[in-house]
Amino acid sequence: MSTMFMIVMIVVVLIVIALIGLGIFWFLVQIGVIVQKAVEPPTQDYGSYSLDQGRDAGERER
Repeated sequence: MSTMFMIVMIVVVLIVIALIGLGIFWFLVQIGVIVQKAVEPPTQDYGSYSLDQGRDAGERER
């Protein structure tokens, strides 16, 4: 009975260690994505916009 208990405990400990490792890996991937997005140059919009480009929206389009 104690041998079976020890085997189950070892399996449970291995699963917990694997889940912790997976969590750390996922956290590092998320940090990598955040850092990658942070170093990208900001988007610059050079378009010229004026009120002449607008139009009235009809009742159906609202």
